[in-house]
Amino acid sequence: MRTFLSLFKKEVQTCFLSPIAFVVLFFFWVLSGLNFWWLLVQLADGEPLTRATQQIFGGLIGFSLLVIVPLITMRLFAEERKLGTLESLLTTPLTSLELVLAKFAGSLVFYAVLWLPVVAYTVIQQNLSPVEAMQFPDFGALRAGFLGVMLVGGLYISIGLLMSSLTSNQIVAAISGFALLAVLFFSMMFLAYTSPDPLLRAAGQYFSSYAHLLDFSRGIVNGWSVVLYLSTTAWVLFASVRVVESKRT
Repeated sequence: MRTFLSLFKKEVQTCFLSPIAFVVLFFFWVLSGLNFWWLLVQLADGEPLTRATQQIFGGLIGFSLLVIVPLITMRLFAEERKLGTLESLLTTPLTSLELVLAKFAGSLVFYAVLWLPVVAYTVIQQNLSPVEAMQFPDFGALRAGFLGVMLVGGLYISIGLLMSSLTSNQIVAAISGFALLAVLFFSMMFLAYTSPDPLLRAAGQYFSSYAHLLDFSRGIVNGWSVVLYLSTTAWVLFASVRVVESKRT
């Protein structure tokens, strides 16, 4: 545990001190600010509160994760391999599992920080709502929405981490991570909303992260979706452990 915590602290510091971190923070926070402005415009135009709430976690924000997450994860193992420090780490008593989990947890903390402005936006929304109106935003839906973005983000980070473990080039890791996430995201979304086959449409809705984000933003927490993300994330992390372990031998 002490080794893991030491690695975890190192990864968190590296995430926030990396130049790309400031680019990612600036880009995502500007995008979330524009998203909040558009939400206020919709409310001023009479958009129903139940539909407007989905804008907090949907729209451009959901699509931006396909770019944001690979930028966060591209350096995790690729940089270690390029600098030759991965081999040094693997000669220590450190286990591959501890290394993978520390890098995953550090990236997840950075990802969670990206969403902090949304908390401030919800407070502003609450203060702007008239007293006689229904409670807006719905804090139950907000909690479910934050759970959804963390589950989806955890899966995306694990995929990006796996791509980074397969190459020593950060650009290749970022592009391959984006490509894989984009294929999964758009293929499942199109199946969920455009497929004429009811079975394929149901399968798309079951696996589509876009559909899941919308459900979570409505306050709908499906136990099967939670299990799906946790189990798939664990499986992808296990694959990363096997890849890193192969470098040890």
